[in-house]
Amino acid sequence: MRGICRIDQPEKHNHGFFVRVQREGKLCSTFFADRKHGGKAKALTAAKVFYEELLAIVGPRKTKSRQWWAEIRRRKGSSNVVGVQKIVNRRFKRPRIYWQATWSPEPYVVRRKMFSAAKHGARQAKRLAIRARRAGVRSMVS
Repeated sequence: MRGICRIDQPEKHNHGFFVRVQREGKLCSTFFADRKHGGKAKALTAAKVFYEELLAIVGPRKTKSRQWWAEIRRRKGSSNVVGVQKIVNRRFKRPRIYWQATWSPEPYVVRRKMFSAAKHGARQAKRLAIRARRAGVRSMVS
């Protein structure tokens, strides 16, 4: 069941159901012990009732668009823009530097566009990559 899980820890004498709901970064959780509620079935019933009451207060889950998910920062990159990174290709005598924009126009498809720092200049290559990334994110299918 969504939001309700069973916890059995015999070494800690901990048996019951754990209810957890998170919205907008805020977490609401409660534990329903079997012993306190008079058995496993009654603890589950109490957990279900609490979960339904909690959902009435915080509201249902909102599905986020693919564009929203694409803008989440997952790691610190060199460009400070999600989906734009500096690439240094060392397979040649002199390293070749590129700025790369990455996006996903539809599920399970990845698009990349690279801009050479030698051809455009470092700043202009970065600007072009940022512009390509923003255009790619706008073209994403929900």
